[in-house]
Amino acid sequence: MTRLKWQESYSVGDAEIDRQHQNLFSLIDRLEDRDLDVSTVSVIFEKLDTYVEEHFSDEEDKLAENAYPDLEPHIRQHHEFRDWLEAAKESFQQESSNHHAISQNVHDFLRDWLLNHILTADQAYKEWMTSDT
Repeated sequence: MTRLKWQESYSVGDAEIDRQHQNLFSLIDRLEDRDLDVSTVSVIFEKLDTYVEEHFSDEEDKLAENAYPDLEPHIRQHHEFRDWLEAAKESFQQESSNHHAISQNVHDFLRDWLLNHILTADQAYKEWMTSDT
């Protein structure tokens, strides 16, 4: 599988949000490793929790400050991600002996999220955030 690499075209025009997105790229990259052990997957879940708390809050605040008209649907997507993360963590805790399959499922979901949310939904607000309206 081809590893995703950050490209400037992925930028949303906000350095902090871009840095947070780059952190998600790094987490996805770590999940590409075939030698993941249970403790590494646990650390990745902890980092995902941090990502969700920091990134979603920062992004939603910035969108609200800029009166982004599609804020509510964007927030719903964030809630859906939180729900998925909680379910994935629960599954991991119950089936840690099958951590390779779970980490692959997490990888696939995050890659899909990255391509469909960050590179589509987040790009939709780029012009809004970088304009002087």
